[in-house]
Amino acid sequence: MFILLGKLVYSFIWLFLLFNLVHPFPKPANIVAYVGLAAFVLTHGLQAWMLQSTMTNQEKEQDKFKALKLFIFGVFETLSWKNKK
Repeated sequence: MFILLGKLVYSFIWLFLLFNLVHPFPKPANIVAYVGLAAFVLTHGLQAWMLQSTMTNQEKEQDKFKALKLFIFGVFETLSWKNKK
């Protein structure tokens, strides 16, 4: 339940931050949204890159969207992997 709620919150944060690119918010809020988007892209991108570089070719073929799911949901995706095992 906690993991699903976290994934839902991350989805809303991504939508909020990406909406700012299409329709910018008023002056101080748009800067905060740009910084937040940059932080999300950098941290989640680093997580996905580290996962992708440690996976074997067989693991990459088994789950092609694993790195993408990690990029979108971050730590909540890794927590869901722990619960599946």
